[in-house]
Amino acid sequence: TMDRVMNKYATALLALAACATTPQSRFYTLAAENPAITSANAGFSLSLGPVDLPRYLDRPQIVTRGGGNRLVVDEFNRWGGSLEEEIQRVLSAQLAARLGTERIYAYPSRIVADTDYRVGFEIRSFDGVRGGEVQLDLAWSVIDDRSATVLSVHRERYVARSPGEDYAAYAATLSGLLERLAVDLARELGDLVANKNPPLGGDG
Repeated sequence: TMDRVMNKYATALLALAACATTPQSRFYTLAAENPAITSANAGFSLSLGPVDLPRYLDRPQIVTRGGGNRLVVDEFNRWGGSLEEEIQRVLSAQLAARLGTERIYAYPSRIVADTDYRVGFEIRSFDGVRGGEVQLDLAWSVIDDRSATVLSVHRERYVARSPGEDYAAYAATLSGLLERLAVDLARELGDLVANKNPPLGGDG
């Protein structure tokens, strides 16, 4: 019986030691850097989504690339929310500043709002090597949300190099790729609206 008690005691100590050495999970978000706020007023409302992600990215763990075609799924470095919502949040903040409007909503959303335009995204890759090349490869379309007419479709690939191998640098690099996407989105939306509503008094 004493041996049995000692065995249980030893097992408990081993379990405690294992818990003590288990790495703590770290959580990251994509950052919406502060772009210069435009003085213009877009004069239209916008919804962003859906954001279609590859299945390998649609998970709480942060996914990076190893050698060759190997994916690295880290159990202890995770996104603070769903990656889809993180992308929508960052793009919304970027576009709000660049277009001069706060009437930007996620799609689908619990908020019921009529919007003039919607941008849908099909992301092919949004990952890369920590300390190496990171890319955002996607197609996106602008839709007239009132008539369901597709106004434009684009395929883009944005590439940057992560300045460090830590996950904070990796997340910051991904955020920078979204900022470059927001610049192109704001330009495209501005051109579409300008062409739809030409200024009065022009050549006719």
